[in-house]
Amino acid sequence: MRILKNTLVILGLLSLQGCSEDVLTQTPDHVISEKLVLNSVEKLDKLLTGTYNEVSRGAYLGRVLYKRAAVKGTDFRFVKTTFNPREYELIEYKYEESANNSGSGEALWRQSFKAINNLNLIINNIDAAEGSDAAKQEIRGEALGLRGMVYFDLARTFAYPWIKGGASAQGLPLKLSSEEVVVERSTLGETYDQILLDLQTAHDVLPANTWEQGSTQYLTKTGVKALMARVYLYKQDWANALKYAEEVIAARGESNLMGVNSYVFSDYNSESLFELSITSQNSLGSNGLGAQFDMKNGGQGDVIATETFVNLLGAYENDPRAALLEEDKEGTQQAFVKYNNRSDGGGLSAHNIPVLRLSEMYLIAAEAAAHGAGGGDTAAQDYLNTLIENRTTDFTAHQVTETGDALKARIAEERRRELALEGHGVYDYIRRGVDIIRPVDEHVNTGVDAANLDIAATDNRTIYPIPASEVEASGMEQTDGY
Repeated sequence: MRILKNTLVILGLLSLQGCSEDVLTQTPDHVISEKLVLNSVEKLDKLLTGTYNEVSRGAYLGRVLYKRAAVKGTDFRFVKTTFNPREYELIEYKYEESANNSGSGEALWRQSFKAINNLNLIINNIDAAEGSDAAKQEIRGEALGLRGMVYFDLARTFAYPWIKGGASAQGLPLKLSSEEVVVERSTLGETYDQILLDLQTAHDVLPANTWEQGSTQYLTKTGVKALMARVYLYKQDWANALKYAEEVIAARGESNLMGVNSYVFSDYNSESLFELSITSQNSLGSNGLGAQFDMKNGGQGDVIATETFVNLLGAYENDPRAALLEEDKEGTQQAFVKYNNRSDGGGLSAHNIPVLRLSEMYLIAAEAAAHGAGGGDTAAQDYLNTLIENRTTDFTAHQVTETGDALKARIAEERRRELALEGHGVYDYIRRGVDIIRPVDEHVNTGVDAANLDIAATDNRTIYPIPASEVEASGMEQTDGY
């Protein structure tokens, strides 16, 4: 899978911040001994820090995955003005991906496996490295947790959802060693088993959370539990999704939910379970996440909310999420600015990237219970009402009383409000098997063929194909339907 030479990866990551992508593809004149790096806990820790940075790059969570999740769903659209959407983004928006032209798919695939290869180097060498056992355990735990997360994001993007084919569906090539070359695809069941094994092992070796300000910039024991809740939700293992969501809720509690008067996406806020640290050193500026949705101060602002989403945010009295709507490039109030840039430098996207928040755990617990886990509909109502009570000044008018399918629909609707622009969007439709319907009159000034707006949840184009260059180079089996 075009694995970079181990030495080049290590050299690139040890330089950490500010290293250009071109440097990683050049052979240096003077090569540091690989043994010196792999045998040192201190240097492997730096390699881990560099890998967090790789995850935050634009080809992964820093732009592609979160932006893709938004524009392929129902609640956001491109706006064609000063900064027009890139051609590869329009391909995805219109669901016109193919094996030879997969939009951002190839970039996401490459970046993800770059991170996986780095994590494999850490996992495979940490036990024999020189350093304290406590440091080894923490480094190993974080690396395993990150590997599980990256494989999960690959699975939900490049493999059909569990609801469609179950465990026997096509999964991913599972590369678990820095030395091996893997071209065979596992089943989806095997892929999820490996993801959950990584996460469970990470959970078992990581120390208890300290909850110090800024500690959630790294994967912690509680952060791994939150990831497990998310993975089990996608796997439709409702009992385990509820179990881990409840454990996170027990650790943090309702008092840490943001409220009507405290709904601010500052760094490491009270809901933070895991977020990627973005500084002036690794900010992507005008190419970063915040600049995609915010036109202020030179931001691109080329993705704005649909009328459907604006109306969704207007349903509750004084919903603080509606206050995130600002003026957009068309002169209406449909720019949804969740990511506020800091004033102390770093460019237009100087803001942390939330990966896991406490709100999501309440929503996972509600959905799992609504599907029969734990206390069923009653428990689901309680979890959802706890969140809604913190999102309106008139809770009585909006209290959840629905049951059955209506309750599940209410939970899905609340996920759209609460988790917008956080990498869920279209994935929630796909994993639930719900068709994606985008009214023509809401998608104007985009340059998009209106005939391509709606798509069935079972359509192969809801997921990326394996990049054609990868299939050609390795002989890997292409995804069914492509």
